[in-house]
Amino acid sequence: MDVGKLQSKQELNYEEIIRDFNQKIKNILKSTSVQEREDLEQEIKIKILEKIDLLNHINCPGFFDYINNKK
Repeated sequence: MDVGKLQSKQELNYEEIIRDFNQKIKNILKSTSVQEREDLEQEIKIKILEKIDLLNHINCPGFFDYINNKK
């Protein structure tokens, strides 16, 4: 697979995830002051992206790797 295609696919996945969480973020931000909403929204989105990036880089063994290592 082309690296450019992979990167654009990852960016698309990030955008989809943010879009999926957007309504939940907006609902949560209703309980904060108007002055802080925009900053808080950005911080929440940054944290979501950081966690996604962290999960993408965790080396987790596959099922068969796990089974073979148990023997």
